[in-house]
Amino acid sequence: MIYTVTLNPSVDVILEVKNLNIGDKNHVSDEFTLPGGKALNVSRVLSQLKIPTIATGFTGGHQGRFIEEWLDKENIMTDFVNIEEENRTNIKLLLDNEETTINSKGPNISHYEVDELLYYLSRVGEGDTIVMGGSVPPMEEKSDKDIYSRMVSIAKANKAQFIADIPAEYLPDVIKEGPILVKPNIEDLMEIFGTKIETIEDMDKYGKKIIEMGAQNAIVSYGKKGSMFFCQDGHSYISEEIHINEVVNSVACRDSMIGGFIGTLVRSSDYLEAYKVAIAAATATAEVLDLPTREEIEKIIPKVVINQFS
Repeated sequence: MIYTVTLNPSVDVILEVKNLNIGDKNHVSDEFTLPGGKALNVSRVLSQLKIPTIATGFTGGHQGRFIEEWLDKENIMTDFVNIEEENRTNIKLLLDNEETTINSKGPNISHYEVDELLYYLSRVGEGDTIVMGGSVPPMEEKSDKDIYSRMVSIAKANKAQFIADIPAEYLPDVIKEGPILVKPNIEDLMEIFGTKIETIEDMDKYGKKIIEMGAQNAIVSYGKKGSMFFCQDGHSYISEEIHINEVVNSVACRDSMIGGFIGTLVRSSDYLEAYKVAIAAATATAEVLDLPTREEIEKIIPKVVINQFS
């Protein structure tokens, strides 16, 4: 079973505006409300690909009920830890084909609630995969900020696999434990290695260092132009840019990438094919306000071209 763990899920309010006048009244031309969260989105993409998952993490209040009810309507199994505080609301403004996102910090999580989630995850075993994604909400006890490392310890003790798409500050400790995939972007690499990355050659150099640190595979995105894939055979691969008429959703692309990758890997064990579907899922996501359907992903797959870089 694939368990997706979203520590800081949200209700995302998407507002489309014709003009934005700071300090003055503005009018919304269209609006949408969706559940948000990196690993939560992975469950939603995997559902489209007919791969069962269990979505877990922290939910509370009216916002938490909205998230769980939405997933239930999509026939996604859920088993969240109910928390005392309410989940956050994030705002995304759409103006002239540009996205501006305002993210709330999230609810305060108690030590008891952390322990309850970790106890729940102790059920994973050999053959299972934990997908960890997104920010860490405020913790009542500072020691609980290491929750991702503790989740990795549980996975390894139970011989389960794990995937991480988490903030750069937590990545080094997780990478050295051998995740089957990590999904940093260029900014994450620059933070991890304390350097500038200005060329494809730079990205190739530091992407390979992620593998040397312990990751089995890594996908590194570089904005709208594409991504690079690094695997344990020592090679790197690059995807050619796919033309998109209008980018309306860049925030969830990396979540869809992970869904496309793991959803293909569990069926084929072919890492390059998994990367190909990951690119298709991300590209299809860029063209829709929410997440793509299976048909929308499959339509992109023939357009994906992957070349060995080094």
